[in-house]
Amino acid sequence: MPDPIAVQQFIDTFPPDAGARVPSDDFLTYGEGRLPSAVLELWRTHGLGWYGGGRVALVDPGTWMPTLQTWFGSAVGSIPFAVTSFGHVYHYDQVDGHDRIQCLDPHFQHNAVVSEDGTTFFTDHLTGSNSHPADLRELHKAAVGAQGELGADEIFYFEPILALGGQVNLDNLAKGNGPEHVSDIHQRIAASRQQ
Repeated sequence: MPDPIAVQQFIDTFPPDAGARVPSDDFLTYGEGRLPSAVLELWRTHGLGWYGGGRVALVDPGTWMPTLQTWFGSAVGSIPFAVTSFGHVYHYDQVDGHDRIQCLDPHFQHNAVVSEDGTTFFTDHLTGSNSHPADLRELHKAAVGAQGELGADEIFYFEPILALGGQVNLDNLAKGNGPEHVSDIHQRIAASRQQ
């Protein structure tokens, strides 16, 4: 395990919200060998749930795995472990023995590698100025003001969806079940392409 100080910059920037809860020993055991040690350290010390006033959540991979399967197929090898308040899904795997953390941006149909190390993902990427949480800071505040705080596994989104011509506008803002909505985006895009 890394020294807890290794991810302190993340905790300083995104302190755990009151609802964050440390998962069971069985849950933690499941994560060992499957996820980066930085994720496990955060699970053990602060838990699953929202961080930074509801801007980033550490999530139960089992809840979000069907979403990745919808996007990438049932054989997808990466594991979802974090999401933003607007449904960007961070997922982890290894390629040729090297760590890889990717971000699925469902709104703009994009998936990209954002880090090759768990600790730097938390301390450099998420806390950096070029991350989704940084880009969406003011929009997140406005969304909370308009819709209230997010519950577990909820996200903010826009209707109509951005990928089908929707606009980023508080009048179009909604919130709801994150895994269902992110999956729904993919299904609606696929259906529109068949028309």
